[in-house]
Amino acid sequence: MQSTDISMPIAKATSAVTLATAAQADVADKIAQAATANASFETWYWVNSIPWGTIASIVAAVYTSLLICEWFWKKLWRPAFERWGWIKPRKGSRIIMFDEYQRMSETQRAEL
Repeated sequence: MQSTDISMPIAKATSAVTLATAAQADVADKIAQAATANASFETWYWVNSIPWGTIASIVAAVYTSLLICEWFWKKLWRPAFERWGWIKPRKGSRIIMFDEYQRMSETQRAEL
């Protein structure tokens, strides 16, 4: 995987759409009401007085903004900054040959 690859793009896009859809459909408010159906008045009042739909919308907006920023960073900003010399380029993945691996795995052991 290269440094410009977005990890799990389908999962991130699906979760962002699901979160935004749930926030739009006021699922959080309905879940809070269902959870407090058999609760005391005080519990019902405090749980249902919180604007869960608004909180869900804010969380969805922040999460989507973070995903967009990640895409801009990996696809646009970081490569441009590396070209301009503002940040050090990442070193690519190093391939270890078999003899190097054997030398790394050989350790000095005391005689028993």
